[in-house]
Formats: sequence, structure tokens, C-alpha cells
Amino acid sequence: MKKFWILFVTGLICLALHESQAQQRHRFTSGLFPEAQLTYDLSDAYYITHKIESQHGMFDAQRLNRELAYSHTLTDLQSFVGRRITPFVKVDLGYQYRIEDGENTHRPIQQVAILQRGNFFRIGHRIRTDQTFFSEEAVLLRLRYRYAVQLPLQGTQLDPGEKYLTLSNEVIYMTQSAEDDIENRLVASLGFYVDDNTKYEVGVDYRTDDYLVPDRFRSRLWLKFGVYWSL
Repeated sequence: MKKFWILFVTGLICLALHESQAQQRHRFTSGLFPEAQLTYDLSDAYYITHKIESQHGMFDAQRLNRELAYSHTLTDLQSFVGRRITPFVKVDLGYQYRIEDGENTHRPIQQVAILQRGNFFRIGHRIRTDQTFFSEEAVLLRLRYRYAVQLPLQGTQLDPGEKYLTLSNEVIYMTQSAEDDIENRLVASLGFYVDDNTKYEVGVDYRTDDYLVPDRFRSRLWLKFGVYWSL
């Protein structure tokens, strides 16, 4: 738990510093972020995950008069093949096809997920690497680490029909054509655990990036809601 709060507070401090330094050139957008995920087993050890997520912009601080206006930002189609190494360790290989204005992109994904169980909470670690391929640009390489905590809101363990809270922070290092950057993602979600096969979540996803690019600091605030099925 202490590691999570260190990462969470570090993210907030970085945000505050860059807000003050880049206020004049701060790029801010916000909108809706729906997602749906389906997971099913191939065997006791192997499973498949399909996911679709989409970002829809509603507000852009750079827009004249700063009025509300809808715009499709992107849609990601993802598929993963995973293997359970132990009940607490999973390895996944995936592929993402991104649809957005300008150019659609391809992205292989590799990740390891580790679960820790406490007396009344669960801690998840995820280490992910991915490579984004463009038609006329160099490959974008990213290294990502996410730390997440899930807390039941009714009792000491999560039972069907109950609610839970999820807090996470993810730090992303990226490099492309010898240019580096860092992105930070803070997420807070309220979950509804229907049963072992279905759960819903609604929350906020706050992303900041362009930390290493002078006068280009950017932040994005998404209202996120999703449905997750397991077969």
C-alpha cells in the first residue's frame, strides 16, 4: 500500500509542477472513454482476452471560445493470448489496431501481471512493453509500469452484488527517433461486482504527458466507464 501512495502522490506533485510552469501553453482536453472486455479460457492455463476502447473528445482548451464540441479521438481494438504461470502471475502477448484521424497504427504488446492479496485489499502490478508502427515514422517504443489497489466497500472481501474502489497510477517511458518522453496516468474507479462473470466500472482517468518537451505539457481528463465479461 505504501508503494501505491508514493506513486500516487508523486504523480500529483509532477502534475502540480508542470501546471505552474506551463500554464500559458497548457493543452487540455476532456471527454468520454467507454470500453468493453471479454475474457474466456482455452484451458486451465491459457485464456483469450478481446477488448475495445474508444475516446470521444468533448472539450478542447485550444479551441476558439472553448466551446463544447464532439470529436472522435481514437478507437483501439485489442486481442491478447495469456498464460497463468501461477494463481498470482500471468503473462500476455497481444496486438492492438488503433483507428484515428491521420493514420491507423499497429502495436504488438507484451506484459506480465502480478497479483498480491492482503487481508481486505488486492494489489496489482503490471509491467508492459509495446511497439507502435507507423507508415512513415520511426517505431515508438514504450515501457510501462502500473500499480493498482482494489478495495471492497462492503465488508472485508468482495462478494457478488457488492461495490469496490480501484485506484491506480501508471508511469510510461517512451522513445522515438532518439526523442524521449514520460506519461503519467492516474485512475480512480467505482466498480460493481455482479458475479464472477460480470462487473462494471465508472471513474475518471487523468493523463499527463510531454513532460520532457519544452512548452508542450498536455493533460487529458476522461470520464471512463466499462463492462467486463468472463466466460
